Parts: sequence; structure tokens; C-alpha cells
Amino acid sequence: MSDGSPDDDTSPNFPPPAQQCAGDPGARVTSSARAFLAHFNRIVMMIELIDRLPDLAEDIRNWRPRSLVEYSRGAADAGAIDGYGALSPLARHAFDAVVAGLNTLGSTAVAICDKAGGRLSPEEIAACCEIGVVMARLLERARALIETTEVSRFSAPRARLERSLQVKSAG
Repeated sequence: MSDGSPDDDTSPNFPPPAQQCAGDPGARVTSSARAFLAHFNRIVMMIELIDRLPDLAEDIRNWRPRSLVEYSRGAADAGAIDGYGALSPLARHAFDAVVAGLNTLGSTAVAICDKAGGRLSPEEIAACCEIGVVMARLLERARALIETTEVSRFSAPRARLERSLQVKSAG
């Protein structure tokens, strides 16, 4: 797929460049979470292409599920774990559920490719493609959770500032 890291994602703004995040710890956290999701983005892209590029089955077989903790252990920046701890309990639970679903579906695609050995049957290709569609939807939800966390992180200080300005102008 690419010459870089197995989890490279070359889509625009995913994750944002490090210099954009350097001054804002919260931005670094969401950047780290996006980088974690790139691990799943990689397998989704391979699964979505399996019907046109059957040789990707070997790459899919080499994919392994990862938790946020496992990702952070291998990452140069532990921001993902820091950000995870800062999430509300509801957002944390939702993120865990989405990641568990992604890991289960990815593992299922790996098992299909393992069982098939060298060549996938049309039924196995169809099953993988269906898995890819569901995983893509889950990835959208995971990204939405991160973006919601970003929005709430920025809107809370803004609301406090607006209240502060209202109090000062009233006094």
C-alpha cells in the first residue's frame, strides 16, 4: 500500500500536521486519537479493495486488532491515552464500543483471509466487502466522537468567557 508505516493515512487533515497541534494539548490528544483510528482506516481500505486486488488478502491476514493502550505503548506520543482519560464517561464508553466493533470485524476479515489461504472465493470476497462497509460506518462514528469531544472542549471555554463578559457588562 504505502512505503511508510503500516498505519499511514494520507487522506487530507487526518491527522492534522504536528505543528498545528504543538501549542494545544487538547489538539494533540485528538490528533493522537485520529492517528490511532488510522490503524483501522488501513484495513478498511484494503478490505474495500479486495474484490479488485485479491493479493491484499495477505496484507489483511497480517493485520492485528489493537486497543488504544496497545497503540499508545508503541506511539512516540502518549496523547491518545491522556485524551481518553479526559473524555466524559459516556464518550469513553461509546469510543470503547466502537473500537471493540472495529477490532471484531477486522479480526473476522483476517479469519476469512486465513481460512481461504491463497485465493478467496466470490462468497468470501463478498463477505469481506460487507465487513468493509460496516467498518467504514463505525470509523465515521469514532471520528464523530473525537470531533464532538473537540467541539465541546472549545465551546465550554467560550461559554465561560461569554458569561464572564455578560457579568462584567452588567456590573
